[in-house]
Amino acid sequence: MSSCGQGVVNGHAAWRMAVARRAAAGYAGNPGLAVLAVAGSVGAGLADRFSDLELDCYWSRPPDEAERLAPVRSLGGQLIALWDYDHDDQEWSEDYRVGELDITVSNFLVSSAEQFLDDVVLRADTDPVRHMRLAAFQRCRPLLGAETMASWRARADTFPDTLVTALVEQALAQEALSGWAAREALVSRGDGLAAGDLLARAGYAVVRVVLALNRVYLPHRQLKWQRHLVTGLGLAPGRLAERLELMSAGPPAEGLRAAEDLLAEVMVLAEAHSGADITGFRAALAEHRRAIDPPLPVARDNLLCTTRHAQPTRPHAARSAAPRAFFPISLVAQRDAGQGDGCSGQPFTAAPRGRLCRGVPGHGCLPGAGHADDPGLAPVLGPDSGPGRLRHPDCPGL
Repeated sequence: MSSCGQGVVNGHAAWRMAVARRAAAGYAGNPGLAVLAVAGSVGAGLADRFSDLELDCYWSRPPDEAERLAPVRSLGGQLIALWDYDHDDQEWSEDYRVGELDITVSNFLVSSAEQFLDDVVLRADTDPVRHMRLAAFQRCRPLLGAETMASWRARADTFPDTLVTALVEQALAQEALSGWAAREALVSRGDGLAAGDLLARAGYAVVRVVLALNRVYLPHRQLKWQRHLVTGLGLAPGRLAERLELMSAGPPAEGLRAAEDLLAEVMVLAEAHSGADITGFRAALAEHRRAIDPPLPVARDNLLCTTRHAQPTRPHAARSAAPRAFFPISLVAQRDAGQGDGCSGQPFTAAPRGRLCRGVPGHGCLPGAGHADDPGLAPVLGPDSGPGRLRHPDCPGL
């Protein structure tokens, strides 16, 4: 009987397994069926109240429609779908229902199963479809053709070093951390969905590396039965299942810190137990987007101003001929106080309509200022001119 934990019988798995045996009877005596196995959570003994029943059939020749429908009729089931051959997955499949229980049947050729083994074990193929098939070999419960399944399991268990390296490099590709540098920005802005996507990708990378290092095939694209999948592995960060749950269930800021720690530990394991080159991933993990604030005000000759971007250097002749930027507040204050230009004693003279201009003999500058602070005043004429208004020829907004 199916069990889970410390010898506790799993009633959900046991009941579904009984239905599987009844379905197997519907194939009885068919010489074309080489292997029939219960797969998924029922075959692994993990089923719960939400589990369906998955059956894997391996044929020595392509099955016809009558052979595929025989168990549906023997069980009095309701056919939901009958799928044609899928060339990518090399599979026929059908879905039917017995009472309230959904049953999915996957049909493969024996030659396809052996090809999947060759591709993965001999050629280090990382295709997830093939890996899910080899995972099914390792976790299923055969009802027919147990010897053939045992030989397939033995081949799958070899899991070569080249495959470990290829899977680690695939899991820790730099693209897996796309957007990682902006993690603090996501938390600061309250972008919970974007942070959740980042955490999910980080979690997948961690689990895929750990499974590869322990030579375990990924059984499903969605990492179902997560806690069971990562428990009891020899090469793994401490408290892995608990820390993965923190990444998905805790606040984003805590989850991202947990993810960063886990990824750092996984990289150490990967470098110690595989030949993977993860240089790009390590660099991506260390990236941070810089937070930039506006420049702070700085004191200058007892006046407050903000730092300005450096202006392009002008030729000496042009610099001596053209006026430079100035601080209108300080010069207007000098004008209002009746002061001169601060250097030669030459008073400012009024331009037409009360405008200020600089006297010819001197240059307007503040006491104690250097040549870079020469304001270079010049009268400005135009329809927007007003009494006492100063303007720099190159900066009409002043």
